[in-house]
Amino acid sequence: MTVLTLPIAPDEFLGLSALVELGRTADADHPSATAGAITDADIVGQARALMRSALADKLTAANLSWAPSADAVKEHAAEATEPTGRLHKFADNATVRRDASYVLVAAGLATLVGGYAGPWKWTGFEANGQVWDWLNLLLLPVVLGTIPLWIQHREYIGKSRRIIHGAFIVAFTGFVLAGYLVPVSWTGFSGQTLWNWIELLVLPAALAITAALAGRGGRYQVRLLRPYERGMVIALVAGWIVTVIGGYALRWTWTGYPGNTLWDWLQMLLVPLVFPTILLPFLLIWISGDAAKRAAMAHEAPAVASAAAMGGTTS
Repeated sequence: MTVLTLPIAPDEFLGLSALVELGRTADADHPSATAGAITDADIVGQARALMRSALADKLTAANLSWAPSADAVKEHAAEATEPTGRLHKFADNATVRRDASYVLVAAGLATLVGGYAGPWKWTGFEANGQVWDWLNLLLLPVVLGTIPLWIQHREYIGKSRRIIHGAFIVAFTGFVLAGYLVPVSWTGFSGQTLWNWIELLVLPAALAITAALAGRGGRYQVRLLRPYERGMVIALVAGWIVTVIGGYALRWTWTGYPGNTLWDWLQMLLVPLVFPTILLPFLLIWISGDAAKRAAMAHEAPAVASAAAMGGTTS
């Protein structure tokens, strides 16, 4: 075994100690849980486990297997240094990307003007001139391109940006209410029932949640919901139950529920939302015998054993 001694800064040492202590707290009910003061072996074991996990993630991101051979690394490096094609060079050029964005924006504006105010009937914009039509067109790609990033990298989203997102949601909610209450005909909202909104939102929501749950390599990362997330889910489910009772028992026509059978609900909710976001992650764990967790434990076990053999190598 190659022994490499690395200096550890005080803040890093405190962080490792905290993780060891948290690990002991989580395993307090386990018969093999270790009590007593934190030793150097504990710190080394935690550091090696973190290093092994980070190495595995980096190698996976680089399309390399664990502990790659020298030949595999050379082959991969040779592929990475191969000259890129012209398309890749254009895509990596910031000036080209900026100019292309300007061209696309100008072309989009010209198409909108020609389609709505001009004679360009071929655009089909005149027949789809309501906000509702554009929501059906754009909501799915916008949600799929933004929500998973917000969920996976929420710690990097600053407070000011969160405020902007919240203000936009509040403003859009007010805009929707105005479309119904005023009403504003060009929004296309006044004729839409709650059933139509659920049909509009369920697929983008399902794809966004599924993409957020999928980790690197398509592995699902099932985690417990935070308190505010549980509160939101409970509020949504409770509100949906109220509308179901009102729609079917009290004949609330604005819900659009009357006339829709259980089969219609299953077709709309079960396949796109419930199955991929709730059932599929746990089904994958059961089918694989929780292979992902066992693989992580197998990676950590040699690290802990090696740390015990090395003893105190921290400084």
